[in-house]
Amino acid sequence: MYDVIVIGAGLGGLLAAARLASAGRRVLVLEKKALAGGTSYVFRRGGYSFPMGPLSFSFPGRVRSMLAAAGVDRALAFRRSTFEVRTPALDVVISRSLADLQAELGALFPAERDGLARFFAALRAAIDVSKDMDLWHPDFREVSTAGLDGPPVKGSAADRTRALSELSGTPAAAVLDAHIGDPALRSLLGSMGSGPPVMSMLNLALMWNVMAEEGIWFPEPGVHVLADLLRERFAAAGGELRLGTPVSRVVVKDGRAAGVLTASGDVLEAAWVVSNADYKTTFLELVAAADVPHIDLDGVRRVPYTGSELCVYLGLRPGAVDLSAMRAEHLLYHGGAGSGGRPGPADFAAREIEICHWSRKAPALTPPGRESLVIRADFPFAALEPWRLGEKKRREGYAGRKKELAMKLVRAAEAALPGLSGAIEVMEAATPLTYRDWGGRFEGSVAGWSWASGSMAALPRKILVRSPLAGLLAAGAYASTELFLGGVPTALYTGGLAADIILNRA
Repeated sequence: MYDVIVIGAGLGGLLAAARLASAGRRVLVLEKKALAGGTSYVFRRGGYSFPMGPLSFSFPGRVRSMLAAAGVDRALAFRRSTFEVRTPALDVVISRSLADLQAELGALFPAERDGLARFFAALRAAIDVSKDMDLWHPDFREVSTAGLDGPPVKGSAADRTRALSELSGTPAAAVLDAHIGDPALRSLLGSMGSGPPVMSMLNLALMWNVMAEEGIWFPEPGVHVLADLLRERFAAAGGELRLGTPVSRVVVKDGRAAGVLTASGDVLEAAWVVSNADYKTTFLELVAAADVPHIDLDGVRRVPYTGSELCVYLGLRPGAVDLSAMRAEHLLYHGGAGSGGRPGPADFAAREIEICHWSRKAPALTPPGRESLVIRADFPFAALEPWRLGEKKRREGYAGRKKELAMKLVRAAEAALPGLSGAIEVMEAATPLTYRDWGGRFEGSVAGWSWASGSMAALPRKILVRSPLAGLLAAGAYASTELFLGGVPTALYTGGLAADIILNRA
């Protein structure tokens, strides 16, 4: 009998486990993979180490505080990551203050200066409201009292709540259309790239606040260090970690989560269960429908996640390709190719791709004298689902199809970096099926719940840590419908909140 069983050793699960074990609870973490860290870790190919998931994160001060609360006392060094957007119409570094960005965009688009002034005023007002986190949901009060940067919003609580609700329901596209005429400029301001604006003004404010004001940061030597530190702390506090141990089902007794059933048939009992699996996987796969007749599972299924992606990892021979054309560590590139119609899933030359100069961000993870890149683009799970026969099982020909897609993405990136395909020394790729089976994400989702305006109406609560099933808590990035601190710190925060609930501190 354990006090707590944690399903999954991602960052949220590890943070919860370390907090609870440090408080004297008997905690078991079950992880189906052979390593801890979830997608916030690295894998190795040909002497190179590549990231499985996040490349950086925001709010490093809060990350330090949350690690310290779990008993991690190691000092971490951070460097701010830089981002460039390049399309046929513009080339702008966006990882800078809003004032600097507004000035440069006004110089590039002089006819839009008045509209830019009105839009940036609306954006700054939205950012001020978005920081008033305690109005989102009672569970956010700890975030507010701990203090995000910036003064509190003025006015009564009712006025502030109304302002937050209005921003959540206001499409950013409507605000942009009212002030900005140039299509490329609307896309840049509405998506931080070349795509159409689909977010609400609330989500857009959160994103621009992180990009331009708070910054996006890289810990030395990489994001995987967080998982290592939490795993070490958990072990030092007496916690038990079982790798290679998938969970088949959450055991429910008398309407309350009471333990888990492992894939090997072992029933393990606990007073609490914390699921670090994503929310849909938890309730659509790990919890039997008969055990939760009061939960609208169809509603959970309908609310969309963000989509999946194709990611290509490249180790490059030195001097074979010139990477100096990248003004920042991350290049969001759209070459403008295409016939004008809607591009297909593999038409990467007609869509935005992200190129990360990985060896510039993480030189210690690249062999001396070599360069490395991470290139990724949106790619739908449904386009590859027919190749999936089961967990980590594929139809014949899948490896060839994956390599074909990877080279298409490389050639799209080659328009920005001439000579790229001839410089490849090592190449690996992750598809939506990889994110589904190795990443453990429902339909390969990579970035939480949908950011599209109006998509979350069926899940009115922002924080989902307190699940509808007694004794079962959620942790991780999918335990919040808004990535209010960005993916990594939101995952850590929800893990800490789950621990506080169990310890009667929340």
